[in-house]
Amino acid sequence: MKKTFYIGMISLLSFSIIGCSNKNIATVNGINITKEQYEKTMDIINHTNKYKDINYVDKIENKNNKDIKNNVLSFMIDNEVLYQKAKEEGFTPKSEDVELKYKEIENALNKNIKYKKLINELNLDKEYLMEEVKKDMTINNYKLDFENKIKIGNDDIQKYYFQNKNDFKIKEINASHILISNLDKDNKLVNKEENEALRKKANNILIRIHNGESFEELAKEYSDDKSSGKNGGQLGYFNKGDKNIEFTNEVFKLNKGEISNIIETSQGYHIVKVNDKIDKLKSIKESEGDINKEILKKLYIEHIENLNKESDIKIN
Repeated sequence: MKKTFYIGMISLLSFSIIGCSNKNIATVNGINITKEQYEKTMDIINHTNKYKDINYVDKIENKNNKDIKNNVLSFMIDNEVLYQKAKEEGFTPKSEDVELKYKEIENALNKNIKYKKLINELNLDKEYLMEEVKKDMTINNYKLDFENKIKIGNDDIQKYYFQNKNDFKIKEINASHILISNLDKDNKLVNKEENEALRKKANNILIRIHNGESFEELAKEYSDDKSSGKNGGQLGYFNKGDKNIEFTNEVFKLNKGEISNIIETSQGYHIVKVNDKIDKLKSIKESEGDINKEILKKLYIEHIENLNKESDIKIN
């Protein structure tokens, strides 16, 4: 079975779901995974994918889809096996570290209004989230220890690169933007009235661009991204993984020379001009970090599969 890994908040929220149900769908070394836990995990994945705007959102919403069910259940079993092993080997974090991590996540969510709104729909309380933070950190500590013991040489990197060269072909865009921020000095969303005024401001700038005014001069005058604004809004070349997914999902739909409509992200309102689009083959040197991650991921998956073989797993 192909294993699917989720990162960031999705891994945090999905490692183990607290709750009880009379119907168990699997058991891992005597610990039950319930139907309620499975349904909750599906909801979390679904909400995260809505935020990420992944093409298969509609597919994953179908909880009766066999492939999706198998992948989610496999994911939950893997993480229960890992959590049990990590606890056994003493990787549980201190309570003060858990509290600190929880506050970091809370602050990050407060800065991402769109994602926070989706997650809030799940009604996850602090007690639940604190438990998930602890589990997430326990497994991550174990994973880091596993990876630190692996030595990857230059020969391994070169071999992987030439065997998987197509994986290192990427699309890059050179773009400029004008940002009208809708955050206050504390990085919190302004009130509804101010927000509407800022959207109108962005729209008026867009109209001026369409009427022939210089994008670059308007960026210098109005953009709240001062570092790029002083250079006419120039962001340089970037790929889809380099910037906020809310931004790149829209920008990469544009053609060379095209000006976007208003793009709303957690930072505010963007107007984007695409200066160039290229297909690029990353060099071995540029790819080294990615190759290390891929090799470690492969070895970690193999390790999880071995742990599963050693575990008493029952699927109902």
